[in-house]
Amino acid sequence: MQLSNDQLANIAHDYYISKLNIAEISAKYNLSRYLIDKALSDAEKTGIVQINIREGAKRNSGLEKSFRQQFGLKEAFILKKLETKNQDSEKIVSFAAEQIQSYMQSSKNVGITWGTTMLDIINSFTEVKNDDLTFVQLVGYPLQGNGRKNPLESIAAAQCGGHFRALPAPLYSSNPDLVNLIKKEPFYEQLDELYDNMDLLVASLGTLQSFEEESFLHEKYESLLFKNIHKKSISGMIFGRPYDHEGHFFSSITDKIIGISDQQIVKTPVRFVVVNDRFKSEALLGALKSGIITHLVTSETIADRVLQLQEESGR
Repeated sequence: MQLSNDQLANIAHDYYISKLNIAEISAKYNLSRYLIDKALSDAEKTGIVQINIREGAKRNSGLEKSFRQQFGLKEAFILKKLETKNQDSEKIVSFAAEQIQSYMQSSKNVGITWGTTMLDIINSFTEVKNDDLTFVQLVGYPLQGNGRKNPLESIAAAQCGGHFRALPAPLYSSNPDLVNLIKKEPFYEQLDELYDNMDLLVASLGTLQSFEEESFLHEKYESLLFKNIHKKSISGMIFGRPYDHEGHFFSSITDKIIGISDQQIVKTPVRFVVVNDRFKSEALLGALKSGIITHLVTSETIADRVLQLQEESGR
């Protein structure tokens, strides 16, 4: 059956402008789904429909391919540099927010960490309504002497119309018995079930310097956590976990963390990391070597520096 150009245009208008699905269009015109699908294809081929994709950020496809191959990433989004570092940072955040929200459409449980980059990403989310979405706090709060940081899960839930589950506990415990006791509490058992069924994790990277800038953590926990660890061996931190330059995590510290386990992290299919600070290039290289990252958003300046560091290390 050959459709006229007017019919192709009407079908295309219903699909692309009116947002009817193929089943609805099939019923409207009393045509098979096959013919509707073919009509949409023909509308593109004949020029009746012209699709233009406006990309807000230009990407370095060569670096993206290199990072996927070298570090086993499922996706690498490496943005070309703009005129200033502030513009680079802002573009990374806004682009990351778009990509993360696209993955959230097929997710139910989304885990997020804390930090300035995470807050900027959440504030860049487009306001939507998704009752099926739950934002889950992955690790405890980095307690300070004057209180605790505001939970970002509630902010994300308000922005995206979903729900949130907080973890009312500290990030680290000096008493290993406390970690085990908290995990036996009913509220944690419910969180643990969510940790077993995470669809998406979103994180930024920390450094030893950023840890030490948290005065309470520095004064009360540093000697406990890094007692038998040479500080120069620490490349960065993710999910509260420090790792060395080869991407190996320190199990002596992991045992003191309250929150999602190593096994539950790697079980999650999409683990999104956003890096918009060039001073975290070394931390990014270590994290990439660990295999904990599946999806990365960063700039070509940071990516180039990562490859330079890798070459300098001879590995």
